[in-house]
Amino acid sequence: MEQTNTNNNNNEYKPYFDLLDTMQGGLNMYGAPSMLRELFPNLGRREAIDITAAWMKTKTGVNNE
Repeated sequence: MEQTNTNNNNNEYKPYFDLLDTMQGGLNMYGAPSMLRELFPNLGRREAIDITAAWMKTKTGVNNE
């Protein structure tokens, strides 16, 4: 059941994930939440961190929270 929630977040976050994929390699990804907030001013601090953490989990294969 948790997997479904993670997949829903991934679909919702896809535009952000695409941007993070593009930024990877040219930016220290620990600075990604700040960069997301600069590019998307409507994002709150916590949401930008959550998006980045969810994206990082897709790169490491971690599916649990």
